[in-house]
Amino acid sequence: MILVYLGLGSNLGRPVQYLEAGLQALQNLSNASLIAVSSIYRTKPVGGPDQDDYFNQAALVSYSGTLEQLLNDCQAIEHSNQRVRNERWGPRTLDIDLLYSPHEASDTKSLQVPHPRLTERLFVLAPLLELPEADTISINDKTLYEWAALQHTQHIQLTHHQWNGADIVESNKI
Repeated sequence: MILVYLGLGSNLGRPVQYLEAGLQALQNLSNASLIAVSSIYRTKPVGGPDQDDYFNQAALVSYSGTLEQLLNDCQAIEHSNQRVRNERWGPRTLDIDLLYSPHEASDTKSLQVPHPRLTERLFVLAPLLELPEADTISINDKTLYEWAALQHTQHIQLTHHQWNGADIVESNKI
């Protein structure tokens, strides 16, 4: 089993419902356990065309398989939620990114873990820092809190949306 921090985002249709559908689909995977889910944050888009605000959150999963297999599962979940890949950083119904794994890394054309822009985006860092053990993650000799402090010009808004899915596996030990 590997632990993987995921980032979820949506800005088309009913974004919160797409985030909930993504979490439910992750929880329904036979080889994955959803350990923790962050709050949802509303953010302005970064890069790409003019588009609606995003809703973003993070999740921690335990997965029996490889990072590449998890990527394939996440892309299948995106596809089942009408994700269309027309434009880089364009609007989407559901985006699921593999952000970080404490024991695994990948640097291939199709998958980079840690995510190459993880440290540059407050809309990724803030929800990620709500999850267990994320405060211990260090990238390029800086903690995620230190990276988040460097993003002081980016604005995010904590929403009151909470995921109402099935029980999450409780875990104090990662």
